[in-house]
Amino acid sequence: MEEKKEKISEMVAHFSREYLALGEDVEHKQQLLNSAISAWNIASLGEKNREGAIKKYLEGWKRLNPTHEKDMLKGMEEDLRLLIKRKLELYPDIKKQIVNAHIQEMDGKNRITVASVTLK
Repeated sequence: MEEKKEKISEMVAHFSREYLALGEDVEHKQQLLNSAISAWNIASLGEKNREGAIKKYLEGWKRLNPTHEKDMLKGMEEDLRLLIKRKLELYPDIKKQIVNAHIQEMDGKNRITVASVTLK
């Protein structure tokens, strides 16, 4: 019998709490959650693969947000690196990739649902 472990959704909520608090509404929080999930997944990679994954993520972000100024990209990168650092500090041994995450508001509280797979 396995001991009761913290759920991945609880870990995600914990590691991204301050970041998600920036969301003005549930749609905005979902966007922030998507970024936090990317940070989580990058942090779960081996150290030698992280920089490349960060670069790839930022290139994709730039492509999807062509009208944003350079300082927004810089802010995005800072947020991403902070979230990666936080994930590694809080959950260094959790090697799960999150394939889906959804946030919904219930009774004035945010509830995060997560689907994940374990990396071999």
